[in-house]
Amino acid sequence: MHFMNTIIHKPLNSLWLKASVIGSFWASIEIILGSFLHNLKVPLSGTILSFISVFLLISFLQIWKENGLVLRAGIICALMKSISPSALIIGPMIGIFTEAMLLEFFIWLLGKNLFGYMAGGAFAILSALLHKLVSLIILYGFDFVKILNAFYQFAVKQIHLSDPNPLHLVTLIVLIYLLTGILAAIAGYLTGKKYMVSRGTSAMTNGIKIEYKEKTPFIAQEHRYSVFNLFLNTFAVIISLLIINSDKSVILWLIPLIYILYCVIHYKSSLNRFKKISLWLQFIIITAIAAFLWNGISGESMFSLTGLTAGLKMISRAVVVIIGFASISIELKNPVVKSVLYGRGFASLYQSINLSFSALGSIISSMPESGSILRQTRTFMRGILSQAENLLEIFESETMKRSPVIIITGDIRQGKTTYVKKIVIKLQNHNKKISGFLSIGIDANGERSGFRLHNIQTEEQVELCTKVHQMTWLRYGSYYFNPVGIQTGKEILNKANLEGIQLIVIDEIGPLEINDNGWSGSIDNLCQNSQIPQLWVVRKSLTDKIIKKWNIGNVYIFDISEDSVEDAENKILELIQ
Repeated sequence: MHFMNTIIHKPLNSLWLKASVIGSFWASIEIILGSFLHNLKVPLSGTILSFISVFLLISFLQIWKENGLVLRAGIICALMKSISPSALIIGPMIGIFTEAMLLEFFIWLLGKNLFGYMAGGAFAILSALLHKLVSLIILYGFDFVKILNAFYQFAVKQIHLSDPNPLHLVTLIVLIYLLTGILAAIAGYLTGKKYMVSRGTSAMTNGIKIEYKEKTPFIAQEHRYSVFNLFLNTFAVIISLLIINSDKSVILWLIPLIYILYCVIHYKSSLNRFKKISLWLQFIIITAIAAFLWNGISGESMFSLTGLTAGLKMISRAVVVIIGFASISIELKNPVVKSVLYGRGFASLYQSINLSFSALGSIISSMPESGSILRQTRTFMRGILSQAENLLEIFESETMKRSPVIIITGDIRQGKTTYVKKIVIKLQNHNKKISGFLSIGIDANGERSGFRLHNIQTEEQVELCTKVHQMTWLRYGSYYFNPVGIQTGKEILNKANLEGIQLIVIDEIGPLEINDNGWSGSIDNLCQNSQIPQLWVVRKSLTDKIIKKWNIGNVYIFDISEDSVEDAENKILELIQ
């Protein structure tokens, strides 16, 4: 009797596909212009990027008008920012998401009209100012506000202003930011409308191609991630800041000192920000202002020991925040986050991000120089809109091209490999070209002691893993995995070696691959770049996790305790045809 379970592939819906396109271009601009402005030390670079972002998003809303599009694009762009080589990713990610959220909110509240766009743009760009202010308060504490006020009072006295009320200056700055946001919205609105009239003309002539990497962007190669370390860093930052802000015993200061030393040793990239001279100048200026203006400009003595102490506390706080947040940012890149979100219904989000990353390199290479973007923003933006519609067609095609997967499942040591071997022999008798490998068990004294990797095409075998301790091999569970065996499996699954192949066999996919080891990267590559049917061997308890981890086509599950070899053979022959 035939019990095969079938899971039909559901491609991404139009809303997520369009968000993927917008997220790709938004992230590209953040990377190109962000690096350009940063390297030139341009003041208000964050505001300039916000202006371009609002311009971009509102331009897109003139051709694609779905609700929730901006918010989804913001989430995708923010997560793409998470793979930045920079150690500090939390701030930029929050800034991008906040802009998208505010723009989406005001458009929802006021409608998809010029007034809604102007309100959304105004508050989105104002959020860049608020984000900077909040970041500085988080960095230095609320004493930073007192120092700013003291410096302002000192400055207005020097230029003899009659009304030194700082509220007037703050109001003026807020109005300037709101006006800038309104101008960005109007420019985006007009650019989008003009593009709709003259559709088809592009200032960007290079075609965009998508390219999937062997490893997903969320997997780093050097750092050993730990969910425990993520919580430890968060807790340590909170405790350290409480100690610094209190007047407790100096002995307690050993806790933040020990934490800083731990981060310096365990997260070397957390020190990257301290290589910037501008940060040290900031520290010096804040300490000097605190020391000389803490008592106000009317104080009897310009120098204040209390102010100097407050300044040094602020610098200590900043050091903990910079190093701590950098360390937390590193741990947030943990691939476990991907797996958790996949299991919580966020598969569409990660499919969208993978699509966005696949186009990122080509988009960046097709863009003009940063200076040209700033000088000819409207022309450049019309070119982006044209390219975006082309990219949407490519994404739509890509989501439909997913190879079907046959999963052979059963319990541990139930005979899955023997079952698959019978299928392979029957298919070879039909002159079908099969590649891949089988994991042949090695038994010693009636117990499983390891596995050999069996190349289906060449019949060659190599030791894959053993329970015997091996110093240089990867340990996972009770087994030590042979690097040569792992590399052999990867070579077999290399797309370049699969020319003319009609079925790819992978025996088996398990916890090693779920945690992005083994041939996880090769499976990523096959699922995204190949339409050859695949046969996977998966233990029954892991089947759901494996299916959720990879974005694959139709899935046909055969349980070896219920489905016959002939059932699986017939379905595979049908798929091959």
